[in-house]
Amino acid sequence: MLAWIMYLLHAQTDANFNLPYNPTRVLKINIIVLNHLLGWVLDLPMVVTYLYWRYWQVGTDDFRRIVTRDIVYSDASKECRLDVYHPQDQSAGAEGRKKRPAIVFIYGGSWSSGQKLIYTPLGNTLRELGYVVVIPDYRKYPNVKVDAMYQDVRAAIKWTVDHAEDIGVDVDMVYVMGHSAGAHLACQVVLSDVLKKASNESLKKGKNKDNLDNDTYLPQVEGLLLFAGVYNIETHYQHEAARGVEKISAMGRAMGSSVEGFRRESPLELVKMHADLFARSEDLLDMAPRILFVHGEKDTTVPLLQSTDMYNMLGQALPPARRDQVDIRMRLYKKLNHAHCVTALMPNKFGINRMRKSLIRDIVDFVDAPSLDEQS
Repeated sequence: MLAWIMYLLHAQTDANFNLPYNPTRVLKINIIVLNHLLGWVLDLPMVVTYLYWRYWQVGTDDFRRIVTRDIVYSDASKECRLDVYHPQDQSAGAEGRKKRPAIVFIYGGSWSSGQKLIYTPLGNTLRELGYVVVIPDYRKYPNVKVDAMYQDVRAAIKWTVDHAEDIGVDVDMVYVMGHSAGAHLACQVVLSDVLKKASNESLKKGKNKDNLDNDTYLPQVEGLLLFAGVYNIETHYQHEAARGVEKISAMGRAMGSSVEGFRRESPLELVKMHADLFARSEDLLDMAPRILFVHGEKDTTVPLLQSTDMYNMLGQALPPARRDQVDIRMRLYKKLNHAHCVTALMPNKFGINRMRKSLIRDIVDFVDAPSLDEQS
């Protein structure tokens, strides 16, 4: 019964489908649903912690100084609004404030669900580390396909840079962080932009890279923090089929429901197709973001291989002599599952997640590390 309910709620609305009768498929879906329900129950202490912090410790007036809600960053949709989290001395309107790194966080949700409000505890954790945090909502399937999601992510990054002076951001320290589907969107958007810049004939002729058309290209992104992301859509679709969820997951439909579409929207394939640029382009190395991959070995939703394969593909694309010129890191956690990449960073008054300190250390070490240019 649970499997049928999930099919009726989430299965393909733009194609014919049949309710599952295969006992194995029904059992797999029932197990996944029950695991999700258990996860929601286990997350209740974090909800209580948030409500206590929000309404008892902070209160409405202080909360408004901490977070600026529902700023319109694009006129593409009413969904295109973002929240800005201000560090301790960076509240809106503060005078003489120090410019800080910005982290634009793109949440996941199988390209079809999620809300920025849910990630308020995460935004506050990153804010308390001293970063300006931007969390946008974006359009999702079934209202749009993945191209529109890319547009929204681009618009949110551009908004952050365009309003850097207003929100106290150092434009040379803009990071994009994503989890799950959000990591895919962040990676695809930023890497495809860098590759377009590196392929630009005007750059090869010696034009100043600082004068690139801002309407065509993204501003420089210093780094990507990619948590439990999907980088090979084709192999992940096969993984979803093995779990029995490919018909209720939005991924295949959002990506075009074809092998060609899956490959076109895969960051791993993007790197593979442009291996020549990684091998020879000095512009690409100058503009490439630093990258931190984080993944848990207990992740059954998005296999660890998604991150390790992407990491290895970048290593293969870069000749040995050039690998030291790009900061690409991998952090693997033995006891981390898919959701814990994010929930471990959310406060919990009923017990501290053992992964919290390690994840915060990895984030701070990556964001606050001097660039390779500064070291040389």
